[in-house]
This record gives sequence, structure tokens and C-alpha cells, in this order.
Amino acid sequence: MKTLELILDEDTAFQPLDYVLKKHLGLTKRQISQAKFREKGICINGEKQRISYVGRPGEILTVCLEEQETDCGKVMPLDGELEILYEDEDILAVNKPPGIACHPGRGHYRDSLGNLAAGLFEKRGEPRPVRIIGRLDRDTSGVVILAKNQTAGARLGEQKEKGIFQKEYLGIVKGRLENHEGRIQEPIGKIPGEKMKMQVDARGKRADTRYEVREFLDNATVTAWEIYTGRTHQIRVHMAWLGHPLLGDMLYGDGENPYFSGLALHCRRAVFCQPFTGEKIEVLASPHHWGRIENPKRSL
Repeated sequence: MKTLELILDEDTAFQPLDYVLKKHLGLTKRQISQAKFREKGICINGEKQRISYVGRPGEILTVCLEEQETDCGKVMPLDGELEILYEDEDILAVNKPPGIACHPGRGHYRDSLGNLAAGLFEKRGEPRPVRIIGRLDRDTSGVVILAKNQTAGARLGEQKEKGIFQKEYLGIVKGRLENHEGRIQEPIGKIPGEKMKMQVDARGKRADTRYEVREFLDNATVTAWEIYTGRTHQIRVHMAWLGHPLLGDMLYGDGENPYFSGLALHCRRAVFCQPFTGEKIEVLASPHHWGRIENPKRSL
């Protein structure tokens, strides 16, 4: 059995438990239905309650689930190496190498990061769902967070929506940035007729990127970014619009990178709260394939 616990607060009180279980704990109708008929399945302050009950701030909601009830979304397992940066019973954080997709998809049904994670769990004898929180593009390397159960995934997703879950990226752009730091808030939209390529478009979706110079190289700038929205190729599109595309970017630049092979974009840091204890967690990943530029100066 797995017991989930939630202390009701301003966001979760004064709402029916059914809504809280779905919205804040990420449970399915099936999971809620099974818990309803289990002794001590859904309780407030240790006493069994109906899902129509409206909670008050400070009350403690507990839900008792079967472990296998959290297992879904099967992905074909792949045997391979993963650089594990952090792990607990709810979260796995890895350093994704460049050139590998996060999710199985067209052309990558068997060789994605999701497949490798499924292979790791299978090897341990604990098959789990694969839920990636905030995926990276195929050619981007760095920190990727995977939730080991549905509720952890829902809570981390909620942290993303509220801006609690934050990431810092590191990359190298072409040319020397004139301003040491800046913010780009140009909307981003699809290019008509293009399957993948995006552009700055006044009719597009809001996009917000902050950048800061880390180091100057020969006709290039090591740069750090924080993004406050999650648009496709956001950093790449904004920097190309600024006139400084990322090195190695075949889609928005000339694809040249004199320092190493591939796209010069890496997620070096993720900060979030453990979905059940609330403990602040910081995960760092070095871009090993960058060579001498692996550890540039300072951090955002």
C-alpha cells in the first residue's frame, strides 16, 4: 500500500475532496473509486470521509492506494546507461546527453530517454510509469526530471504552472552580446508550412526569456538563461531573433560550432520542491561534452 497525505491549505480547502483528489493529487476516477470502498481509503484527520466532503484549512487528507494503481503508461524498456543526478522514492533526475529524444515518438519508439528510464526500473524489478516533467529538445542536454508516480507528476506539474519549478540553461551564442544581461518578451508562433520551425510572431503565444553573459570567447558568448514560459525552441528562437543564434543550431543558425559537435544548449540546473515533503531540491548537471567550457563563471 502507498499512503498519500495532503495538509489542506487555502488552495485545497473549501472544495469537495473529489476535486482535490483529481486536481491536486492527480488521481484517476478509477483510483478514487477503489479508494472509496477501502477501509480508511479516504480520510480526514484519520476518519473516513465521503468524496463530497468539503475540507477546512489545516485538516489532513490521507488516501490509501495499491502500489500497482500508480503504474500506467507502459514504455518499451531499453537497456543502457543513465547518469543519475538525484533520486528518491518519487523522483529521478538524470543528465540527458545530446542527441536523444525525451519521449518515444516518430523514429524514436525504442531509443528515447523514456525507454532508458523504463529499462532502469525494469532491471531493478520495479516497473513504473515514465512521466517526464519539462522535456528537453532532442539536441539539448542536461537535467531532466522524471516523476515515479502519478501524484508526484501532478504535483510537479502544478509547481511548473506556479513558477516554483525553475530551470537554468547554459549555452554559447554566436558573436559578442552587447548587453551583459537582458530580457526578451517577444511572442512565439509557428511558421506556416513548417513542421518544426518557430518564429517571433506578434500573433503568437507569450514568451519570456532572461539572459546573462557568463564569459566571452572568440566571436562567441557563453550565456545563461531562465525561461518563464515553456514555448517550443524558446531560447533558440529568441536568441536568433536577437541576432545571436546558438552555436551548432542547424534550424535557426548556420549550424557551425568550433568548440564541440552539436547544439550548444544545456540545462545545468533545476530547482523544485519534493512533491510530498515540500523540501527544496536543487539538481546540477555539467555539460561534459563541452570540454574546457564545462564550468563557466558564476550562476544566475
